[in-house]
Formats: sequence, C-alpha cells, structure tokens
Amino acid sequence: MIELKNLDTVKGIGYTNNNEELYKRILIDFLGDYRDAIAKLRDLSLNDLESCHILAHSIKGLTAIIGSEILPPLFYEIELGAKENADDLNSRIDNVQEPFQTLIDELENLKLN
Repeated sequence: MIELKNLDTVKGIGYTNNNEELYKRILIDFLGDYRDAIAKLRDLSLNDLESCHILAHSIKGLTAIIGSEILPPLFYEIELGAKENADDLNSRIDNVQEPFQTLIDELENLKLN
C-alpha cells in the first residue's frame, strides 16, 4: 500500500473503490497537471479572477479526493477570495504554498511508476 505523510491514502484509495492502481494513476496525473498550480493561481489572481476561482475549486476537490485533510479548506479560501475579489487573495495563496509544495515534493520523491 502507498504510504504518504501528507495524505490519508486509505481514504484516497477508498474513493477509487479500493483500486490502488487507479489511485496511483490519479496521483501521477495530479502531479503532472498541478505541480505549478501556485504560480498559475498567482498569475490568474492578477488578471483573470474567474479562472483563478475555477482552478482553486478544481484543486480543492482533487486534493480532497486524493486524501488531503489540510489543503481543501485552504484552496476553498482562495476560491472564495477570487470569487469575491478579496484584497487578501495573495495572502490566501501564500497560506497554501508551503503545504501544497510539501505534497508536490512528497509525490515527486515517491516512485509511482
């Protein structure tokens, strides 16, 4: 079984009907698709709040599905901030940067293939 410090892998695998191979593919796809998500959110926060909102919403859901307890509420705050054009949107992105990067680093160091 896959063991990660920053994810509840039992919960994540449960979302795949206990298909560990599918879970691995989801993790690989997540890493490939979202490794630079924080930079994208920062860029979008400057000129495309709707896309920033959509990206934060997508990552919120995906991080929940892969078993993160910490990240979904942080991405929800970005989602809300983008929707409301909040003055503190950049600080909300700052709040998620470290825990998200920790997850990305852990996934990069994991041999999933």
